[in-house]
Amino acid sequence: MPGSFDILYFIEPRFSGGTSAAVSAELTALGRADIRVGICPVLSPVFPAPRPTDRNISVLLDSPHCTVVDPQHEVSAKLVLVHHPRLFEELPAEALRVTATDLVLVLHHPPTGGFGQRQYDLDRILRNLSEIFTCPIWLAPVGPNVRSRLNMPTDMPVKVISEDWLNLIDFDLWQFHPRPIPGATVHIGRHSRPQMNKFPDTRDDALRIYPERPDYRIMMLGAPPELARRYDPVPANWCLLPFDASGVRAFLRDLDVFVYFHGAEWVEAFGYAVLEAIATGVPAVVPRSFEPLFHEAAIYADPHDVVQAIACIATDPETRNRHVHDARMLVERRFGLDQFLPRLNRLFPDWRGPARRPLPQPQTPAERYLFVTSNGVGLGHLTRCLAIARHLPQGSKTAFFTLSQAFGLAVDAGYLTRFIPFHRATGADPESWNAALAVELADFLDFFRPDIVAFDGNTPYRGLLHALQDRPHIRRAWIRRALWAPDAALAADRAEQFDMIIEPGEFSARFDTGPTVSRNEADRVAPILSLSPGEWLDRATARAELRIAPGATTVALMLGAGTNFNFRPVRQRLLEALRQRPGLEIIEIKSPISPAAEDGPGDPRQVKLYPAAPLLPAFDAVICSAGYNSFHEIMAGTTPALFVPNEAAEMDLQLLRARHAVAIGCARVLRANDRSGAAAEVAALLDPAEARRMSQRLEAITVGDGSRQAARLLSRLAHSVRTWAPRAPHAKS
Repeated sequence: MPGSFDILYFIEPRFSGGTSAAVSAELTALGRADIRVGICPVLSPVFPAPRPTDRNISVLLDSPHCTVVDPQHEVSAKLVLVHHPRLFEELPAEALRVTATDLVLVLHHPPTGGFGQRQYDLDRILRNLSEIFTCPIWLAPVGPNVRSRLNMPTDMPVKVISEDWLNLIDFDLWQFHPRPIPGATVHIGRHSRPQMNKFPDTRDDALRIYPERPDYRIMMLGAPPELARRYDPVPANWCLLPFDASGVRAFLRDLDVFVYFHGAEWVEAFGYAVLEAIATGVPAVVPRSFEPLFHEAAIYADPHDVVQAIACIATDPETRNRHVHDARMLVERRFGLDQFLPRLNRLFPDWRGPARRPLPQPQTPAERYLFVTSNGVGLGHLTRCLAIARHLPQGSKTAFFTLSQAFGLAVDAGYLTRFIPFHRATGADPESWNAALAVELADFLDFFRPDIVAFDGNTPYRGLLHALQDRPHIRRAWIRRALWAPDAALAADRAEQFDMIIEPGEFSARFDTGPTVSRNEADRVAPILSLSPGEWLDRATARAELRIAPGATTVALMLGAGTNFNFRPVRQRLLEALRQRPGLEIIEIKSPISPAAEDGPGDPRQVKLYPAAPLLPAFDAVICSAGYNSFHEIMAGTTPALFVPNEAAEMDLQLLRARHAVAIGCARVLRANDRSGAAAEVAALLDPAEARRMSQRLEAITVGDGSRQAARLLSRLAHSVRTWAPRAPHAKS
């Protein structure tokens, strides 16, 4: 049954700044009126490389009033809102099955810049929209600066709405906190996205607006790194801060005056940052180009008049008090959420269906997901994907294409599975192997026909990318862990082949100095575990499963498969230390891909177990590596642990994780090359007082559930519209 909505939004969820804030405000207004809307995320060419989803949009997409729909299924709407012209610069990779009465293209950006240069091809965009949707199209400028720059195509059946589609703001979130008259130092600030043309063009221009004076403290939030070079030497009273959308409210509370001027090339379509400042009670000094929008709510000046304007508002208590209160009242009347529904009613009187119409039910998803996992030293890549797959929407179809020797785990879980060995396992040269991978994967893609491919591995293989390049309708995600070694080679250029990068949460992320840290391209989720702690067994049940006597003191030894790191010497030292403890039971948990056991005299009982996490409560202590899975499972439970990191060169920084846990009292650490420390570490691990302290510290830690978050991200991506530029097919080689 087709989905039916009063309003269907097409949005680019990766936009930051004013566009996403405006969309968020509209969706909030509709939600408060108990109006359910459909949302179609668009993966547009605006961002040729992955970017994280805007936080506010992400929250709203999970709200009960928003239904993420796949427009490849039938869906109808009274009103379609396309929020930003560049969303449909290109046609969708597949036809959209959308029926609409009217379509509004919200122009969050002017067609031309400050020097008349074209910012986007409006004629091309309108032709695309008219061919995709075949309904009347309305242009909605967000403010006078956009409306004045419209140059309408003469041969297109398009109209401009009669009033500006003003951005709105939730005044409940932007509380009014006017500051008193400043003291000896006037705190002046501005914030914006880190975009060079949002700042004055030259150092001389900037100093006229933001003077180098001992009684002025200038703070610029959202300064791009190259700004310091443009303004070199940076004045001593300036503070250049990186972009942080989540810290804007706190930033504004510390300001006496907000001063926002940009370069001559840039045309500010609206000025959301200015509105936020005015809403919180900070007087805003801005160029005269903002006057048709904000009227008396702002203070207007030319660059050479800014100092005088600051002095007037900073030294006269009566003028300042009257201005900030009047400004707040004015913007509330013009830009409050309560303005949205009346605007819709004025412009589109029939935008709502019959009264008391049943709310549309979310569509039953029929998306097909293919997880591609690398070989891996252990089970991390495959385990993460299996964990995510469990939380995909009901009715989805899921398959695995894996290089892992543990492919049987996916088969046992009931998934269609294709296994091919990694080139190191077969002796094939990488070039030939990648060519074979491309053929094998292409065949599987054509057979399974996935909507989305999610790759979990350190480096996307060339064969994988080659198989995907001629299938533009398939959305692509890279599940990529953090905590790489600082000198590790990151296939940064291959990130651009993906629509989304998901970074599984890392408990020790704040110590990460690897190559992924500086790349603002990943949607970060909580740590991904094989099973959440709520699904683990209680101690008595876990002990019964493992045939452990109720009162026995038992230690689990699980050092992983050891396929790239020789754990045998340290294992022997640990076993010698453990055997010195009378009455201690040792159970060695083996990985499903561990080689066949070669028990020596007196070796502990060995159990092949997957996943091991649900049975951790059975043990009094655990000795394990500090790989992603085992480390985060320990941190999610309460069992004291001794970490023995795998320090192979190609591994993530297991030693860093282990030392972090030691520093906060959650665990012990023993390096594999430590020939004398095993006995002391085992003694500390099994000391009752020390074990109790570690358990208490672990109990206070909340790890979260990243598998559900990652599944939601993939589900949204699977529903997204992917646009692409039609090109002539290349000749086959």
